[in-house]
Amino acid sequence: MMVEIVQNKAVTTSRQVSEYFEREHKHVLDSIKDIISSLGVAENSADLFIKTTYIHEQNKQQYPEYIMNRDGFSL
Repeated sequence: MMVEIVQNKAVTTSRQVSEYFEREHKHVLDSIKDIISSLGVAENSADLFIKTTYIHEQNKQQYPEYIMNRDGFSL
């Protein structure tokens, strides 16, 4: 599933975007970081992207991912 409803808002994750568009997750993360830095002010990106982590199923290690709303995804 590409989009989930969380607190009445449509969101997706960087991992879901990576899977859907068949890109490596690290490249999606790099693109998000570039977008955030180009916005200039961290407060502007706070509404678009939320940095979080997930636990990898195979090795049980923790890795970064972003949750993004529709506007963040559109960027």
